[in-house]
Amino acid sequence: MAGTADRSVCPPRSRSHGGIACGIGFAVFLIVAAGCRRAEEKLPSGPDAFPRAPSDPIGWPQWRGPGAGDIASSASPAVRFHASGGYRWKIELPGEGNSSPIAWGDSILLTTALAETDPPTLAILCYDRRDGRLVWQREVGQAQGRTHAKNGYASATLATDGERIVAFFGSNGLFCCDFSGNRLWHADLGDLDHQWGTAASPVIYGNRVIQLCDAQKASSIAAFDKLTGQRVWRTERPSSGCWSTPVHVEVTEAGTNRTELVVNGTDGKDADARLVLAYDPKDGRELWRVRGTTQFVTPTTIVGRGLIYSTSGRNGPIIAIRPGGSGDVTDTHVVWKLKRGGPYIPTGLVYGDRLYVVTDFGQVTCYRPDDGEAIWTKRLGGDFSASLVAGGGRIYATSEQGVVYAFSAADEFKLLAENDLKERTLATPAIHAGELFIRTAGHLYCIPGMQ
Repeated sequence: MAGTADRSVCPPRSRSHGGIACGIGFAVFLIVAAGCRRAEEKLPSGPDAFPRAPSDPIGWPQWRGPGAGDIASSASPAVRFHASGGYRWKIELPGEGNSSPIAWGDSILLTTALAETDPPTLAILCYDRRDGRLVWQREVGQAQGRTHAKNGYASATLATDGERIVAFFGSNGLFCCDFSGNRLWHADLGDLDHQWGTAASPVIYGNRVIQLCDAQKASSIAAFDKLTGQRVWRTERPSSGCWSTPVHVEVTEAGTNRTELVVNGTDGKDADARLVLAYDPKDGRELWRVRGTTQFVTPTTIVGRGLIYSTSGRNGPIIAIRPGGSGDVTDTHVVWKLKRGGPYIPTGLVYGDRLYVVTDFGQVTCYRPDDGEAIWTKRLGGDFSASLVAGGGRIYATSEQGVVYAFSAADEFKLLAENDLKERTLATPAIHAGELFIRTAGHLYCIPGMQ
């Protein structure tokens, strides 16, 4: 039953899903290294098995957490857990969705598409962090438009400022509710039809909600008043599809003091029209552009060490960009570029003084972020859609087959654990108060942090 905590140690039943693009398989290829695969440990489970950490008032408020970096700076998440042990609670989720959880205080929030209706009914779910109890469910309407089997109608991650919760459901628009589930406003975004659906998550910046509205026709990026939902500005984009989420970058170098809203990618037939674009969040004015991405872009730009990193494509380019430019800055602000190594779906991260990237086929590489030199490369087992997350000196990579790899953030690859949740997993985990929140195809896990 949805919202009921599972205190048993029985593994969940796996779900099978058809229609996966590009022949992505379900077989897990083991890493060839002695001792990498541990026998399944008999770990404790249930809310009484672990002391609970206090909630963090900052939380994990949006896609990729505070600052969109996928890093929990003060947390120490668990290293070992699996489908039948090591969790505080595990609940069965209603419907289908690939959106990541967000967290604020004792609220864990995510979206879903309830398959009891045709088209599915879209909903926002709120769970209690302490025990996994379903606190409320807010339905917002039936899904519109097309999508892809691997995408679905609930792929965009929620955003919150601690008072409001904002959800993006493609052609259904933007929805805002409070922490009791009461609807505050709805913004109509028009027809955002695309054969593969939409997935860009909303971003709250100051008193505005920023939303990428790419579609096969009439793509744009727009800002809305977060109190009323009234549109503040809208800028047309030279794109027929992009699934990346905007990132705001504070620029204070070389006499420049401004915020840039950076979007990774535009879909265009001409190679020179495949762009990283930066906008002014105050009025939507384009600030600069860099050429060189692939045609279809999903990863979010990575920000760290004074640079912006664009990744795109199945083994496509990785581009390091210095912010603060004006116009076409391809020839002046690209610090380094690699022709290969970029992922099609997952987003990497800068952690410490290293850049980490995982590709769709499980190749994880540690780079020097200043010049792009590869320090090490390893192949993990499985296929990957979830982005990397990090905390406590460790990086977590989650395969589509439900294996969460934990490895050290270091200049030598050291695998710490393979945690098998035995269920298809596309969503990126969240970290809050030291706890990992992982969404699989049918469940939500709360994994207690290390004490």
